[in-house]
Amino acid sequence: MRFETVPMPQSVEERPRDVRGYPVPAITPWEGDQPQFALTDYDRSANCARQRLCSVCNVLMPRGPVWRVVGGPESAAIGEALAAGRPYRNMAPTLEGPGHRACMLYASMVCPYLARPNARRGTSAQTPDDMTSHVVRGAVRGSMGAVVGFADYEFAVSASQVVFRFVDVVEFLPHDVADAHLDELRAELAKGR
Repeated sequence: MRFETVPMPQSVEERPRDVRGYPVPAITPWEGDQPQFALTDYDRSANCARQRLCSVCNVLMPRGPVWRVVGGPESAAIGEALAAGRPYRNMAPTLEGPGHRACMLYASMVCPYLARPNARRGTSAQTPDDMTSHVVRGAVRGSMGAVVGFADYEFAVSASQVVFRFVDVVEFLPHDVADAHLDELRAELAKGR
């Protein structure tokens, strides 16, 4: 599905765009006039965490559930826990910040890496470490990603990273191809969010 055909949340529509017309997420760093997709800006991410702003649209998230898009291994772990009737809590921190439900549904569909199982990363992490060693150019997303709602998030801001942990799954929307979320996105946008 081409990104121009995916219904866009109003708050995302107001974001700056790259030369192709893609809206640039709030946490994306810029190099000159070029957004550096697949990388995370420390200051922007810290600001979003501290002020409870969506990492996609940079608009306040109300108290209550937050969403994020997860890749194959985490999606599988969440699915297995839920199927077994066990709670899931990601004890491993992530650099991926939370967002509104509509923003994360939208991001899952328009980000080439998130949308398709055979998609490959176009950029490696700038300074690989334990948390980003998997972020290498050419890495494949793999099967079954998901948009996941969590009751809340925790974060820590260190001198070099902003990390998040998410608690209590409230919604699990797995996908092989993210186009599966189109009806969910339309319904969410119809609610005016």
